[in-house]
Amino acid sequence: MMNSKWIKAKSDKRAEMGVGTMIIFIAMVLVAAVAASVIISTANSVREQAESTGSDAVNNIASGFKVQDVVGEIKSNKMVNITIYMRLSAGSPNINMDNVMVSVTTSDNSNYLSLDPSDRDTPVANTTYGFTKTLDVQKYDEWVLGQGDLAKITITGLSIGFNQQVIIKIIPAYGQMSLVTFTTPEQYSSQFITLS
Repeated sequence: MMNSKWIKAKSDKRAEMGVGTMIIFIAMVLVAAVAASVIISTANSVREQAESTGSDAVNNIASGFKVQDVVGEIKSNKMVNITIYMRLSAGSPNINMDNVMVSVTTSDNSNYLSLDPSDRDTPVANTTYGFTKTLDVQKYDEWVLGQGDLAKITITGLSIGFNQQVIIKIIPAYGQMSLVTFTTPEQYSSQFITLS
């Protein structure tokens, strides 16, 4: 007959508890790895968005024009043309003038003008402005203004009399608007007068 001691299994369950603990530990490591992956992915996304926002902020703050001079042309005691000489503000990226609007407001009239790149030398009164580079340092396309370039905007078809306030806004697609304001003199003494 067999000894019953040898057939009886031990009632020690410590090994089963060790396997359960190991399964829970592995599950926790897997959950932590997935959470770390999500956190790293989110951090990369936030970093890219912050870089994009920073670049947009720099463009919005630094972009724009510095007006050097404003000259009016007089015919028959009326200011008929205004020429604005300008360059980019310090730190401004290149600006495509095709994306720039010019607003001209007088006591009699208010117009928004755009650039016609196909005929930028011949502005149409109350519709388009003329644009010419007077110094082309960067050698970009004819209507792209870069650092160091000098340019002039020509506004035609005006009829501004004596002692009138004129407000001109040069508005790029993004960045700072340039504001030119002046009051015409009480009499015009020559064909060309400096206004600002």
